[in-house]
Formats: sequence, structure tokens, C-alpha cells
Amino acid sequence: MSKGDDALRALRSHLAGLELPEGARLAPERELSSHLGISRRALREALSRLELEGRIWRGIGQGTFLGPRPPEEPARSLPASPPTDIMEARLALEPQLAGLAATKARAEHLAAIEQAVRRGAETADLQSWGRWDAAFHRAVAQAAQNPLLLGLFDQLQACRARAEWGRLRANAATEAIRRRSVAEHRRILEAIAGRDPAEAHAAMWEHLQSITAMVREALRAGHGWSGAAAAPPEDP
Repeated sequence: MSKGDDALRALRSHLAGLELPEGARLAPERELSSHLGISRRALREALSRLELEGRIWRGIGQGTFLGPRPPEEPARSLPASPPTDIMEARLALEPQLAGLAATKARAEHLAAIEQAVRRGAETADLQSWGRWDAAFHRAVAQAAQNPLLLGLFDQLQACRARAEWGRLRANAATEAIRRRSVAEHRRILEAIAGRDPAEAHAAMWEHLQSITAMVREALRAGHGWSGAAAAPPEDP
């Protein structure tokens, strides 16, 4: 078992023993790393993995909290948007995030992206695949290390939670499309790990164009948008 796995196991055990309610704030990283006897770097990697699983969330300047990230308040004032509008917004933002990630990602960011790619490839369950797909995109956004852009990403995610992604995904995400998405995720990961911002930008752009084409095809097939809230914030 690797040191990273040891750190994750120690952190899981510690959190289970605390029996804190959802939303409780955890101790600062310095205190946690000292208590667990692990390095700050190992702790951050373990926290990143728990965040991908939705077991904790971290806020800029706020700390680390148990449970899934709560809905972002400003997003509630944004109008409900059709999937095509959301995809246009993603195309404007996420390739830039991927390019930044290629120049700024730390080891723990790369580990989180790699984990999301690997788990997404391993799962055969549609809902689990959707969670890891969404986790991949947020891990890339985090790797860009720009709090303002990450906030915009989260706002967009909150808007997606109010669109009918679940129904679109169930009707459009064939096994062939899922395999293609995994391959596209791997290409993005390789570009980021290879410190190639132009390739990371291009790879993310082409990946989102593939999703856009799938969304448009699903809408043409009659799986239309009604403007009602429906699905969790996961990729189709």
C-alpha cells in the first residue's frame, strides 16, 4: 500500500471517529497533519480524494467541511438555462482552465485528475460514471489554481444542476460514447501532466464539442428541455 493510501486510510479513520454532523468544519491542515502523523502534502492529496467522492468540500478562505458542497447562493438568481446554452458557457471557460492547469497543476492535482479518469474508466454503472465524469472536470478546474475561475466553474455547475442532464445522459450516453469520453479525458490528463497548455486547451475544447454534439442529437431525438430542474450536476 502506498503512502498516499496510508494517508487516506488514516484520514478516513480519523473522520469516522469524530462522529461530526454534516457541515461541520474540520481542524486546520496543520493541526490535522500533526495529529495524523502525515505530511501536509499527503494530507492535501487525501483531502482531494475525499472531495472528489463528495465526502468533504473546501471553500477558499473558509476551511474544510464534512459532506457535499452546498448549492452556491448566487446561482439561484440565475435563469434556468437550456443545455445548449450551458455547453456554450462551458466551451468558453473549461478549455482555458485546462490550459492553466497544464502550467500550474501540483502533484496532488494531477493525482486527483488521474483518479477521476481511472475510476470513470473502471465503472460500468451509469450514475457512478457520471459522478466521476463531473469529478474529472472539477479536478481540472481546481488544478488551474485560480479561485475566481473556480468560482465561475462552480456557478456553472450549479446551473447545470437545474437542467435536465440526467435524462439526456440516460438516453444519449451509449457505451461507445462513454469509451470515447474516457479516451478524451486521458488525452486531457496527458496534456496537463506533460505541461502542454496548448494541447490541454485543444483537448478540452474537442471533448466539450463531442458532448455538445451528443446533447444536440439527444434534443433532436425528442429528449427536450422543459426548463424544469431535474438531474444532479453530472456530465451527460
